[in-house]
Amino acid sequence: MYRFLTCCIFGVLLAAPAKPQSLEMGISGGFGSQNGDNLSVSEFFDADSGLPATGSVSISDGVRIGGRMAFNPRAFFGHEVSYAYQHGGLEIFEGSEGTNETITYVVRAHHMYYNFVVHALPTGTTVRPFATGGGGFSSFFPPGASTFSGGGDTKFGYNYGGGIKFNLFKYGVRFDVRNHITGKPFGRYFPGVEGKLNNLEISVTFSVLFS
Repeated sequence: MYRFLTCCIFGVLLAAPAKPQSLEMGISGGFGSQNGDNLSVSEFFDADSGLPATGSVSISDGVRIGGRMAFNPRAFFGHEVSYAYQHGGLEIFEGSEGTNETITYVVRAHHMYYNFVVHALPTGTTVRPFATGGGGFSSFFPPGASTFSGGGDTKFGYNYGGGIKFNLFKYGVRFDVRNHITGKPFGRYFPGVEGKLNNLEISVTFSVLFS
């Protein structure tokens, strides 16, 4: 029964009218998952106990809000620019035998990216699965720094992923899953910061469509 209802819903959507979508403008929301990547890991001796201790610094998951503007000059291909603001945490962990402590601070980030988009179905179709990839930059702001202070740590990166768009008349909703990869930030504050940071975006966008 569940499969039958699902097929009926998709059948109605495919038969519903949709205008050609030469331009899409929308507001998005979701969250970014850092996949547990540590920024820094260090070993030292605890000054109080004299025992070996381990310290680590990581960025925790955060809420994302932003916007997208997409141009679709061809039936199957398009271009997109996006901006997202992400509000997450900076977790500092220190632990030795029998004791541990985690302190969490606020970390904010701006993400600006360009993506090339390949659709599985042509423009004007109501349901449009797509794949995408592109590049841009992310600016991370340490605890206590204003996101408009110009004191962020900017890292260039790329992203890839895909999703599906549902377009009806002049409105649309889309679901995206993308992995953003940048260099790890805050190397000037913590020791041993190197490698890549993965930020998995899961988001929904509500759009207005222009023919």
